[in-house]
Amino acid sequence: MFTQAQDKYIESIISRDLNASAQQNAQFVSHYLDSLVQLAKITNSQVKHALNKPVKGATEQTLLVQQTDSSYRSTKDNTGIFLAANQTLNEQVKQQANELTSIWPTLSPVLTQSFSAFYYISKSGLTVVQPADIAENLPAVYDFNRDLFYKLGTPVYNPTRQPIWTPVYYDQLQDHWMSSLVIPVYLDNEFYGVTSFDFLIQDLKTILLAKMPDQLDRDAFVFDSKNNLIFHPQYESILTTEKQGNFAELNNEASLNQDIHQVIRFSLQNTNDLSVKEYNLNGEKRLVAVTAIPQLGWYFALTDAFSIDEHHLQRFRQYLLFGAFFVAVLLSLIIYCFLNRYVLSRLRHCAKVLTEHKQGQLKLGKLTESSDEVGTMARTLESMSGEIHNLIEGLNEKIHEKEIAELSALKLSNAVKHSETAIAILNNQFEIEFVNPKFVELTGRDEFELIGAHIESVVDKQMHWLLDMAYEQLNDGRAWKGELLIDHPLGEGIWVSQTFSPMTQDKQGANHFVSATQDISFIKQSQKKMEKLAYHDPLTNLYNRTFFKAQLTKSLEMTKRGHYAFSLFYFDLDHFKRVNDDLGHEAGDQLLTEIAKRLKQRLRAEDTIARLGGDEFAIIMSGISSVEKAQSMATDVQNIIAKPIKLAAAEVLVTASMGITLSPKDALSIEDLLRNADLAMYKAKNAGRNGFYFYNDELNKALQESILLESELRIALKEQEFELYYQPQIDLKTGKIFGFEALLRWNHPTRGMIPPNIFIPVAEQSGLIVALGEWVLTEASLFIARLNQKHNQSYMVAVNLSARQFKDKNVANIIQHSIARAGIKSEWLDIELTESMLMGDINEAIHQMQDIKALGVQLSIDDFGTGYSSLSYLKRFPIDTLKVDRAFIKDIPHDKDDMAISDAIIAMAHKLNMKVIAEGIEHKEHVQFLVEKHCQVGQGYLFSPPIPEKQIELFLNESQVYQHLFNH
Repeated sequence: MFTQAQDKYIESIISRDLNASAQQNAQFVSHYLDSLVQLAKITNSQVKHALNKPVKGATEQTLLVQQTDSSYRSTKDNTGIFLAANQTLNEQVKQQANELTSIWPTLSPVLTQSFSAFYYISKSGLTVVQPADIAENLPAVYDFNRDLFYKLGTPVYNPTRQPIWTPVYYDQLQDHWMSSLVIPVYLDNEFYGVTSFDFLIQDLKTILLAKMPDQLDRDAFVFDSKNNLIFHPQYESILTTEKQGNFAELNNEASLNQDIHQVIRFSLQNTNDLSVKEYNLNGEKRLVAVTAIPQLGWYFALTDAFSIDEHHLQRFRQYLLFGAFFVAVLLSLIIYCFLNRYVLSRLRHCAKVLTEHKQGQLKLGKLTESSDEVGTMARTLESMSGEIHNLIEGLNEKIHEKEIAELSALKLSNAVKHSETAIAILNNQFEIEFVNPKFVELTGRDEFELIGAHIESVVDKQMHWLLDMAYEQLNDGRAWKGELLIDHPLGEGIWVSQTFSPMTQDKQGANHFVSATQDISFIKQSQKKMEKLAYHDPLTNLYNRTFFKAQLTKSLEMTKRGHYAFSLFYFDLDHFKRVNDDLGHEAGDQLLTEIAKRLKQRLRAEDTIARLGGDEFAIIMSGISSVEKAQSMATDVQNIIAKPIKLAAAEVLVTASMGITLSPKDALSIEDLLRNADLAMYKAKNAGRNGFYFYNDELNKALQESILLESELRIALKEQEFELYYQPQIDLKTGKIFGFEALLRWNHPTRGMIPPNIFIPVAEQSGLIVALGEWVLTEASLFIARLNQKHNQSYMVAVNLSARQFKDKNVANIIQHSIARAGIKSEWLDIELTESMLMGDINEAIHQMQDIKALGVQLSIDDFGTGYSSLSYLKRFPIDTLKVDRAFIKDIPHDKDDMAISDAIIAMAHKLNMKVIAEGIEHKEHVQFLVEKHCQVGQGYLFSPPIPEKQIELFLNESQVYQHLFNH
């Protein structure tokens, strides 16, 4: 009986392991085949996009070259193109060949890892295939309708238009047994042809070895329902010797030896029963587990001999040990129950009483009445309770004192952190409780005079009414900010920028306020000085714009009389804004002052130099009318500017972009001279900065072209020559469509499509961008209304605002009108702003954004990371979404810096409760990285290029082919 139990247990172990291994391996093959189908679907979609392009007319070049046998063939990048001699070569076939040949090399690096060959065959016989030698070996006249890998995709054999695997067949060109995956190509419900992908049967060994390297000592079979052996690791020669005519289906049942034939026949009789079956082979007892591979109608069988080895005996011993252990545990439980009832329950009662005593519940009750050891212990504890209570009271008092000390230390720490600003802490009566050294210095009073005094004591009496306003606002829970005049005891009052902010209540429920004060008296003094100055720049002590224009007028009058010639240099400092942003405006002022000092030392007394504003300078070079002399002077000027400049914060290097115009050669009017110099300067900037450029007629022509383009833009607006394209945005978590970005296109009647980077700047400069932007808002809102109503969805549409639109005071009303006219929900509209347009007057930008945000729309910052915005401002913007610029995505995963920057932007956005959209997604690796970093939304050419509205439906119908990218 013991031996029977042992054999039965070991047989169950072997059966369970065998069945689990068979199912795992069959599922692995099935999943691998599913991944091949998904890869083929993506390729089929790309082929459709290429074929869907409209025929452009006469094709000047074609890859199809007629051969001596009258067929058309050629090879490019290992891609073969073939058209049978009995087929017609027309413009559509030429264009299809060109388009498919251009995408085939892009797809091949991925496809060649999984398929031995892949091709597109049109119903007209056009074949585009890799590798190219397949096309080269086709006969001149060939009918693909007789081949499995074509006809299984035709409407007759495949009315459901699904991917189909062919039966296993032999291909003489590739000299291999294979099965082909066939997917039909339909455009606008019309059959165009098929895409087909060859999978080599010999690759099954590599696939299964990767999954079960240690299990091939068992007998593993792959066979079909017709008793044909497809795979066995020890019988590869069967397929090799079974080679027949080209495209002949596999039929090797008669070639199998008796052992293999018996296993396959027995397995096919039990395919409906997934349990492990027993059979005899040459008198040996064996077990077999069979699992279906449904994609190809195959079966995977795994057999093993029933043999008892040391491993099985060890597991049986473990089984017996477990039984013994279970009995021991059961006996232990019985013993524990006995002890618990008669011994431990009384001890637990004692422990409970002691715990209550620890928590301050000192009445021990009836426990003290017991005469045993527990009663004695209870009476002793109760006598000690009075002393313990006194100790607890003292400890609580010490803890309270420590909390008060920690609170004072916390206040002091907060004040020290802001030591560059004068800080005071006020109570709810505006009486001063704490000041830092900066506050003492600014007010000119000792600390002991300030503590306990009312804040009014340090403020000029004429400003006390402002303190009343501040007090009322603070009691409402809002901060107050404004300008006050400090009454300094040693001299003239000091103007300060003052902020009062409420603090959280302390433990006693009292309110406190934080006072932050900054000295702005120097700003007030500068304002007064500037009012007195008429012709000099107060910062650099150079001439200002008013004087410069007067001097330029005088120089021109002398030139007209033939007594004078000069050159006009017009320049500004490259990336001057970075100095202000990174080092502060004080550093920027130091830089301008140093530049002015150097220029005055280098230039002659007869030259006139002026600061026109910001970092813009102009020089009248007296008596210099030749290009050579002007070039020499320009080089000198740039050299002295380019020398390192030591500032208080750092040493910096700056360069200048300079425009030069000569008088009387180039112009004889102020307007023309300034315009010419300005054009030349911007030409120098566009050429890469840090250089100079002379005005010439080509610049004028460019200006005229801009004027002409502006005129045509006005006509285009009137004639409605613009069109919106939409690039889909994909939810990276679900793979579903999130929304679309609206992108403007201009289809000029004679020039064709004009790139946005050509006409948008002209529209900005001319002001037409406001009307154009209003049209875009209206059209995009109507589009999303149509789309969401048709599909009962809540897709969003993103619309970019230009800098000119954003500064328009009426922009919020325009957006509201577009929403109302389209009848859409405001949250369906996403307004995109760039970093650069938000710089400048930050408070005004925030006010404008708040007006837009009040409509209920979404707000995004586009191309984030490419500008120079301050993170301190970012947290103040009412932004919902950050868009990571494509520049940080395109080189992932090869560029570690881009990965680090993208990761930081995404993490920062999440910390600020913002959504993240990544642009420029072109590879699956981009998706994997962004999903790992929890980026919510992505867009890019991997999903779709910008497409017109008429192609949106096709994209929505085919978008499920990208779902494999999101199987996290």
